[in-house]
Amino acid sequence: MNPCPVADEGDPAKRLTKTILSNSFLALLFVFAACSDRADQKPAPSPGIDSTVLKAREKKRNDSLTALNRKKKKIYLTFDDGPNKGTRNVLEVIKTEQVAASFFVVGQHTLDTRQQKETWEMLKADAGIELCNHSYSHARNRYTSFYESPEGVINDFNQSKKLLGFTNNVARMPGRNAWRIDSIDHTDIMESKAAIDSLHASGYAIMGWDIEWTFNHKTLAPDADTALLLRRIYNMLEANKTKTPGHLVLLAHDQAYQQAEYVENLRYVIKQLKNNPEYELLLTSKYPGVR
Repeated sequence: MNPCPVADEGDPAKRLTKTILSNSFLALLFVFAACSDRADQKPAPSPGIDSTVLKAREKKRNDSLTALNRKKKKIYLTFDDGPNKGTRNVLEVIKTEQVAASFFVVGQHTLDTRQQKETWEMLKADAGIELCNHSYSHARNRYTSFYESPEGVINDFNQSKKLLGFTNNVARMPGRNAWRIDSIDHTDIMESKAAIDSLHASGYAIMGWDIEWTFNHKTLAPDADTALLLRRIYNMLEANKTKTPGHLVLLAHDQAYQQAEYVENLRYVIKQLKNNPEYELLLTSKYPGVR
């Protein structure tokens, strides 16, 4: 007798379906096993950063910042002949921009008018600026006869010092660009040398200037070419043409900043200097050699 045939044995389509289902089931088992193996594996711990490495990085960063600060060029903003009609405008700009500045004050000008007296009180009340001696009489603008008497020059500066109570020994000669600071010994007009030497010997550090922001003595208008002024400052510092390399003293005059447009020129120049990362603005008492 022949055995009973399996119902689907001779159907190729049914045999193919069984094969596919079987293979799919085996594939699912393989994927499940692989995922289980991965789930059992723990991630390798990331290596920690040694504290000595962190300290070395921090030291390198601090050293870089220190080196950057050392390389900054120093600029000293100085304003002569106050208090006068332009002094309050200059003071307002300095306070608003929050920069260091030194005012070389003439003793007689603190007494001449009520407005000048009040301006002097404003200068004294501002702790962010520095006040320096620019003589009592400003030689009454008769410079030749003033410098003929060394003793008279000393008395004139001492009178201003006694009247105004300066807390530093920095002084500037009226009408002369002269220096007597540390090893710097410069006299622009030699007939004044004996008087300037005598004043220095009496205890004053005499500071001239590297660049002057010139102004018209008739109209009192400052030179409007601010781009040229800034370029000269940059070039002098880069070429080490200042009295002390890396340090520049800028001279300006209070009376040149009475009108709004000139005040804005001053503000522009100061902003350009203070926002330049290569520069640092300092008081004159920080100048090398001043004691």
